Amino acid sequence: MKSIFLLMLLLFSAAASAEEVKIKWKGDYPHNSSKTWTKDNPYDSGFSKNFKNGTPEEFDEVQKNGELNAFIYSPKDAQGSVPFIILLHGCGGLSTSAKEWSAHVAELLNSQGVGVLVLDSFTTRYVDQSCGPADLHWGRRRADDAYSALDYLIEKKLAKSNEVYLMGYSNGGTTTLVSLTTREADHQHHFAGAFAVAPGCSPSLQHSALYTGAIIFMGDQDDANNPKWCEELAKKKRSVPVQMVEYRGANHGFPVNAPPHDFMGWHLSYNPVAEKDMMQTIIATLKSKRFVKGVESR
Repeated sequence: MKSIFLLMLLLFSAAASAEEVKIKWKGDYPHNSSKTWTKDNPYDSGFSKNFKNGTPEEFDEVQKNGELNAFIYSPKDAQGSVPFIILLHGCGGLSTSAKEWSAHVAELLNSQGVGVLVLDSFTTRYVDQSCGPADLHWGRRRADDAYSALDYLIEKKLAKSNEVYLMGYSNGGTTTLVSLTTREADHQHHFAGAFAVAPGCSPSLQHSALYTGAIIFMGDQDDANNPKWCEELAKKKRSVPVQMVEYRGANHGFPVNAPPHDFMGWHLSYNPVAEKDMMQTIIATLKSKRFVKGVESR
């Protein structure tokens, strides 16, 4: 009981330190188009100049402009600009478990002097969830969400412009990889690197060129997203280093401290050893500012 109380106190303390902000969404970039979602065009329409683009998850609504909710966790006694991570939720949106996981990640990173911006892609679009097969449509749509948050942090002078990293879980991990593709390089600001947790590494992503280094963290028992696809992505010859860390015996739910359960036929269970190693690896990479390449089993 004492340990449970301490955990809840930690989560409450982290949540209480978060500042809620509104971020103007930006999508008017050359790599995007004005065409809306249709059944015949489910993925290309992800590169959209519209905040809402007519998907079933958006109840077929199209809306040109919009804003996103975000929660900023700043390191204690932070003065001036600091390194930052933008954190992206999975296909289920910013649910209670996603908020608790985000607060946990923020607490660990804040203790190292790193700020965290938790970005909510769904609430202001009135989207409940986008779960299903690895979805490049929402990965592409949410990439501009991530860049809107990046612009916000730099414009507000909260983050060092060359030390903003991107991190996402599940569909947020897919979004993280999409955001690093050279197609997204027409944005004014760029990420210093990224951490994709249990992403969907579709064949089209495997062949995409990336502009900065990344680490993919995944369980070898992941039955939601195929680990072999991510292995192939990491093995591709690239101009930037991409590493895959694969945890033996871990599944899609390994980073989230929640009771074991099944969701849409996927097996989800917490693996504290893998989660601890992942966070230690991320912190070490932020300190060294160095990414490496290859596939490693742990």
